[in-house]
Amino acid sequence: MGSQLFKKSVDKLQPPTKTFFEFELNNIDGQKTQLSQFKGKKAYICVNVACSCGLTSSNYSELVELYQSYSAQGLEILGFPCNQFMGQESKPEPEIKEFVISKYGVSFPLFQKIEVNGQNTHEIYRYLRLNSSLKVSSNEAKEVPWNFGKFLLNSQGQVVKFYDPDVKPKEMQQEIQKLLNQ
Repeated sequence: MGSQLFKKSVDKLQPPTKTFFEFELNNIDGQKTQLSQFKGKKAYICVNVACSCGLTSSNYSELVELYQSYSAQGLEILGFPCNQFMGQESKPEPEIKEFVISKYGVSFPLFQKIEVNGQNTHEIYRYLRLNSSLKVSSNEAKEVPWNFGKFLLNSQGQVVKFYDPDVKPKEMQQEIQKLLNQ
């Protein structure tokens, strides 16, 4: 599944030496956050989010709905703002946080802006890309094509599937339920 609307270039990436739960990132408030604090969930969605994108409204609404429906059953959603797609995420972190909370009721964890493509790809996105269908070789991966590319991970932090931005979060429900029922 995937759209032909999104061009995917290939990046050479240094493979990360960490597993998913070993990463430490700054949350949207600038505090260091170990992903190990989320260990014990049955499924994870890692998504590069935006405030000023044509995909914003429906994606946030559906992500919030999934989170409200399945977080008690073991789903965690982690949002990573990114400014690599035509500068659509130019707001500073406090404004991003205020926007998504007030407009969409986002309560899932958000992190500080990171790069998801190119030479400065953040290590968490090197991990995600090199462990998903975006992988081309041991050190090459297709780029995340646009905002709201979604990675679904299992309880061990292994990527199960990458979903292109045009795939709505609700379309992931069947795969999420499989992971939650394991």
